Amino acid sequence: MSFAKEVWTTLAAIDCSDKVSKKMNLSYLSWAWAWAQLMNNYPESEYDFLEPVTDESGSVEIWCSVTVKDGDKSIKRMMWLPVMDHKNNSIIKPSSRQVSDTRMRCLTKC
Repeated sequence: MSFAKEVWTTLAAIDCSDKVSKKMNLSYLSWAWAWAQLMNNYPESEYDFLEPVTDESGSVEIWCSVTVKDGDKSIKRMMWLPVMDHKNNSIIKPSSRQVSDTRMRCLTKC
């Protein structure tokens, strides 16, 4: 089995149904809980954030990479997420708090 398949099989088997929180019309997992699940299985893993991308309108996109490691085996995945309000609309010129929150949401998504 490839390392990517091993990671997918291991993490997909984790039941997170009782960890889903709801706010307004959105469902989400706590980034701390999601990261803990990865660390419980692959404690050598790490994440990194790329520079935020700002478009001409002032909206911001966050990029994150997660490298799952186990000894000399590793896989890297990347994900992006716009800074959004509670209605999933892009925020123009977001605050540092809004950017920070989106970073952690992007990490969880990744």
